[in-house]
Amino acid sequence: MRCKGSYAARIPLLSRGGESRGVASAGVELVKQKQFLNQHDDGVTRHPSAAEERSLAFSSGNRLLLFILLFLSFPYTASPQTRESSSVVAAIDELNRGNIFEAIHKLKLTLQQNAAPQAYLYLSGIYTRMGRYDTAYRYLSTAMDDNPVQAAHYEQLGLIRRYEGCRVEAMAAFRQALSLATNREEATLWRHIGEVHVDLLEWDKAIDAFRNTLRLRPNDAMARLALGRIYVDRNDPQTALNELRAALEISPAVAGLHAVLGRAYRAAGNSEAAIDILTKGIEKDSSDQESRYLLGQTLLAAGSTREGRQILRDYQQMQERIEQTNTLFEAAVERARAGDLAEAEKALREALGHAPRYAPALQILGTVLLNRGNVQQAVETFRQSLAVNPLNSETYLNMGAAYLRLGNLNAGFEMTEKALVIEDQDARHYAQLGDIYSRVGRPDQSRAALEKAASLKSAPAYRPPDPYGSEGRRRDNAATVREICGGPPSP
Repeated sequence: MRCKGSYAARIPLLSRGGESRGVASAGVELVKQKQFLNQHDDGVTRHPSAAEERSLAFSSGNRLLLFILLFLSFPYTASPQTRESSSVVAAIDELNRGNIFEAIHKLKLTLQQNAAPQAYLYLSGIYTRMGRYDTAYRYLSTAMDDNPVQAAHYEQLGLIRRYEGCRVEAMAAFRQALSLATNREEATLWRHIGEVHVDLLEWDKAIDAFRNTLRLRPNDAMARLALGRIYVDRNDPQTALNELRAALEISPAVAGLHAVLGRAYRAAGNSEAAIDILTKGIEKDSSDQESRYLLGQTLLAAGSTREGRQILRDYQQMQERIEQTNTLFEAAVERARAGDLAEAEKALREALGHAPRYAPALQILGTVLLNRGNVQQAVETFRQSLAVNPLNSETYLNMGAAYLRLGNLNAGFEMTEKALVIEDQDARHYAQLGDIYSRVGRPDQSRAALEKAASLKSAPAYRPPDPYGSEGRRRDNAATVREICGGPPSP
């Protein structure tokens, strides 16, 4: 991704706080208007209960997102202002329980009720890990406008810039955070700085940064894994093993740890230990292709030819399935964009044959089915997609449209509302909301929603969304392999 100018040039733009405040309340205001729909007699069965909705929306797909979010050093325990805000505390409680959608909802309700800078910061962190960097920056800019001298704000800015690929800007932000940090915050910041040095191939500086992390927090498994990886690459397996064994004792579930340990043991000449740790890595996560490949190579080198060849065949078959799934998905998107929905559906179903829980393919298939007039099938497909990824506003929007075609205005409203909770800057959401209000005889609310949609469409940077392209930027081979292998889903 192309960086958005130098770090210094971006700081003055952090005065755009009013923009975030205005949109934060737009979607959650709908919560107060749910009752009129419940009173409207449309002659159809109501949508599932709130408990059933939560069971669907807060599925296991959120757990990995929660696990990742815990690596963000949110300032919750360090900030008296956060402790004083009971509404923010309630939202963070939802976050810690894995209820990411409900956490977003409560944080935005908090912003509607009062200006809570910490709520903006938490939202920025959540949207960062969802890959929605523009939205994350928008919330962060408001938090920084209210209180520009918090280390946590610059740390979050650094994370956004690093994930965007803007390494120089990320380093500048992390250094600024370090100058403002407390002792408790410094350890995480040094690790972030080390990670950027790794991105920049500055190995000695990376080692120094990770050592600073361990000086302040010796039980930081991520820093020890990073050091171990560097030492393996430098052909210093014994030093690598010291760090990696410590990381394993601290946190055995850290992603990538077993593969790097296997490399270190193999480099140290201990094939037996390498085979053992790589086997455990695959047992813990069947989608760990790196460990699978290394295990096959190690078995061959140790003379276990038949076992090694079988593992490598498994690896190759998996790679082929990944390639086939991605190829079929891309072909389906192109066919859908070209208007050939029948061929798009065929390719998507074939892709889902390889990866039945692949949320991007499920979401696009639902859209194709909806546009082909197979509305009930579309609803069921969207429901499957939400069970894997309950944080996709596009799925909620299209599921709402499907319910509207079925005449279920209550369900259509609830799905549109959920789309707005996640994404409150999409003109289509307000246009659909305006349609619903019009159908139930609420002309004032309909007019307001349609005016909001028109306002968003009139913005200079507005581009009509691609109904078949919403998932493209969030896909990678790691996501595909997890779905094929049945491992934990990606956020």
